Amino acid sequence: MWLLNIVSGNLPEISGLPCDSIEIPQQMAVEENLIEAIYSENLNDMEVEQLAKRVILDPPNKKTLETNRSIIAKIQYEPHTFYSSVSIISEDQNDLQNYPPEFLHDLTPSGMPPHALMLKKGVIVMLLRNLNTKQGLCNGTRLSITGLHENFISAKIVSECNPGGVVFLTRIELAQ
Repeated sequence: MWLLNIVSGNLPEISGLPCDSIEIPQQMAVEENLIEAIYSENLNDMEVEQLAKRVILDPPNKKTLETNRSIIAKIQYEPHTFYSSVSIISEDQNDLQNYPPEFLHDLTPSGMPPHALMLKKGVIVMLLRNLNTKQGLCNGTRLSITGLHENFISAKIVSECNPGGVVFLTRIELAQ
């Protein structure tokens, strides 16, 4: 209920603090290692269903990426890294010089994966866009990675909509 109140903006203001401050209930505060508190030390022994019911909310993308890397490092399987293809389409040579590939690779806009996306079999991921609403592949759908291949990812849906469904995710080309 507390999270729903945050989303809807229904939390009371705290006197003496900026209006955008919130008070976190003591039972929700974690003072030790956050990843171990949520996933336990035996991350590799947890069932997919147990993993799918746990989540860490990290507002800034940079912090989210750090948390994800820490969790993935604890998973026993071999990592596979998928790289984005980023380029500037412009006739202006200044644009090409001002936005080199290294700069573009460091950007991670909201709703987009990082340039170098490292995954492992067994990791729970969340879709960042609607792919097929009839199959339950919507923004926010949680998937358990079952296979990492050169040109696609195989996964099992672990969200409530169409649980157990097997999906194959291919690279999506985005253009302006």
